[in-house]
Amino acid sequence: MLEDTKNITILYVEDEDDVRDGYSRALSRVSKKLYTAENGLIGLELYKKYAPDIVISDIRMPVMNGLEMVKSIKEIDVDANIIFTTAHSESSYLLEAIELQVDGYLLKPVQKRAMLELIEKISKNITLEKENIEQRAILQHIIDSENSLSVITDLKNISFASKSFLKLFGLEKISELNHKFESLLDIVAQSNTLVNKENIINSMKKGYSLYQYIKSLDETNRVTTIRCFDDSLKSFYINISKIDDKNLLINLTDITKMEQKLEETQKKAYLDTLTKVYNRNKFQEVFEYQLSQYKRYENSFSIAILDIDHFKNFNDKFGHLIGDEVLVLLADIMKSNMRESDVFARWGGEEFVILLNNTTLENAVKIIENFKNDIENLEHKIAGKITASFGVTEVKADDTIESMLKRSDDALYIAKASGRNCVKSKI
Repeated sequence: MLEDTKNITILYVEDEDDVRDGYSRALSRVSKKLYTAENGLIGLELYKKYAPDIVISDIRMPVMNGLEMVKSIKEIDVDANIIFTTAHSESSYLLEAIELQVDGYLLKPVQKRAMLELIEKISKNITLEKENIEQRAILQHIIDSENSLSVITDLKNISFASKSFLKLFGLEKISELNHKFESLLDIVAQSNTLVNKENIINSMKKGYSLYQYIKSLDETNRVTTIRCFDDSLKSFYINISKIDDKNLLINLTDITKMEQKLEETQKKAYLDTLTKVYNRNKFQEVFEYQLSQYKRYENSFSIAILDIDHFKNFNDKFGHLIGDEVLVLLADIMKSNMRESDVFARWGGEEFVILLNNTTLENAVKIIENFKNDIENLEHKIAGKITASFGVTEVKADDTIESMLKRSDDALYIAKASGRNCVKSKI
């Protein structure tokens, strides 16, 4: 018995009794189970009942011919494996048979060797497909039983997803997931962590893959945020590995509760108690990370120093409580207009600092001009109109936080000397 055919079931449909009996003996030796029929109608009923792996059928038969039978079978299973046996005189049927996209044709009188070779070829494909289905079923069972959030993707399409991952979006099928999102990147598009669509695309433009980008991050930063079907936000730690040259296996671990506790702790450590924006410690930490990313991937960024004009007058004339209210008012308007990828922090007194991620000096000046205009429209009910001066600079290859702040401070000095309420930059 041929190795690849021993688990294959065959339906053989032939109206001539002696031909059917002769070939049935050979077919029964190379198949797990053989079903025979003398016309298409009986053959169709047997197919509906047993769903054999391969159908071998004559074309011209009484009651229902082979073409009619196969059309009905294809309606049941479009991928059904079909072999036609045909005589030269039946060439008028051949075009219609070709349109049915069958797997092979054998001319009568059929050579048994040719028939067995064709069966073996089809059987190999069937065996591989069955093995793939079984392996995927086993993998799905293992992953689902462990409640793992896992996906296999080439970034454009998701070919595998655990039930727990689909559940995040209220879905049941991978096809629904691929329909909902154009690519995997859209799933993390809303994330305010380092693993978000903008950062990934920027790294890809520089020739880095998703795998390389995530692996380049410190383990504490391999985190993304996903918006679920109920509009809740959940945080996940990402573990990524390669399956082949195209496909990646991504495992997600839900760390939402851990992140919430960490966020509460960080708020105490990293937030300015008065204005509720980041403090100097947080800014320094983010700056050092962005500088390392710049040196590795050339992700440019700019920083700016903001100083409230004539702030001493607010305190001297109206008191420190009013001065504090001015600080809070300015901080609120800045926060409300800040991009998620940027960082705004209080440096001390009436000075604030801004880090503009993936932003050149030219674009940074435009963004800061908008901030200046927003502040210029502010008016405190007692202290009156508020304005601010800005100094802006872009990172250089040999920069440190001290050198960048020095250039920004120099630019700020020029802004103040130019009459205040303006933006100046220094290269």
